[in-house]
Amino acid sequence: MPAEIVTIPCLDDNYAFLLHDAATGACAVVDAPEAGPIIEALQARGWQASHILLTHHHADHVQGVGELVAASGAV
Repeated sequence: MPAEIVTIPCLDDNYAFLLHDAATGACAVVDAPEAGPIIEALQARGWQASHILLTHHHADHVQGVGELVAASGAV
């Protein structure tokens, strides 16, 4: 089964992505511009973040990481 990909608008002009593997339940978050919309998207689907992947270190891609880790325990 292919991974499910969800695009989440964040900030004014940025995005985060969820990559979900239904077979294993693993869910990776790609970039975390802000935690709120990501947490809401996870909860709406009943998914738990297992990993956070960052494309680069700019604030508009990482500023939600701390809150997301605290809320989800993702690594």
